[in-house]
Amino acid sequence: MASTMLDRGREALAGRRAALRQRYNMKKFTMTFTVADRLARTWELVTFPSTVLFLLWNPRIHKGYGLTWPRRLAMARRLLRTTRNVETGTSYKAHLAMATKLLEIPPSVEGVVVECGCYLGGSTANLSIVCDIVGRDLIVYDSFEGLPPPEPGDIYATVEGTGAYRGELEVVQDHVRRFGVIERCTFRKGWFSDTLPHHTEPVVLAFLDVDWQSSLHDCILNLWPKLTDKGYVFIDEYILVDYCSLFFSEKYWRTYFDRNPPGLIGAGIGVGVGQYYLGPSHERFLAQKPSSVAFTRKDLSGFWNYYPES
Repeated sequence: MASTMLDRGREALAGRRAALRQRYNMKKFTMTFTVADRLARTWELVTFPSTVLFLLWNPRIHKGYGLTWPRRLAMARRLLRTTRNVETGTSYKAHLAMATKLLEIPPSVEGVVVECGCYLGGSTANLSIVCDIVGRDLIVYDSFEGLPPPEPGDIYATVEGTGAYRGELEVVQDHVRRFGVIERCTFRKGWFSDTLPHHTEPVVLAFLDVDWQSSLHDCILNLWPKLTDKGYVFIDEYILVDYCSLFFSEKYWRTYFDRNPPGLIGAGIGVGVGQYYLGPSHERFLAQKPSSVAFTRKDLSGFWNYYPES
């Protein structure tokens, strides 16, 4: 009897110790995450002047937009303000990179900007600001129900992930009203497989934040034919090399578009906007916060054609 009570006491003590260790480790992780997040936010502020200078000191920005330096600075400040008030998966620097490419496109080129997957609307608000400057409409595609159920063969889609990153349409619209230009936006609710086949407008730039392989396929399949001759496609899942490989797959581009693959600038580490991230994705630590983007353009090529005879 005494032995049994002693064993139970030891088990209870071991359980309490395990619980304490778990609480300690969780608290330590939370503190580390908080410090890393504050460091990243501080770095955004410290590097704001250099980011604006190096990204917007660009002779290819079209003079037709009349974007003086005071207006460039005001635009960048609005983009920063949005991302500090609305949770986003990409930084204001990534949004500024997309803005720069939009500003390079001549006003005479017809086309809209498309966003697929908007989460809480932070990137939507920022894209709407730039669209207002360049006089273009922003079409936003999202289920507003989170990520879809997994499709067979999609290595990134999971049942557990279904519904993740859900942002209610009303929440997104409220954020755009507060921080962006909602008059520039059209919202098209539904799964990509249902809505994107009906897209008709020419596209000068598309931003795809869609996570699943099946969703990326739906976006590329339906939007690529609508891209203008030098239209851009940006993605934020650039840290996933196998995900990025779609843009280098000869089989994929021959099967669906009868052309060579376009490649992807920034695959693996993102375009250079002043972040610290080395990769690969599964080896990164909290102090490294990848929040850039990668992009391709309709006239680019990622095709390897050198095969010397052995």
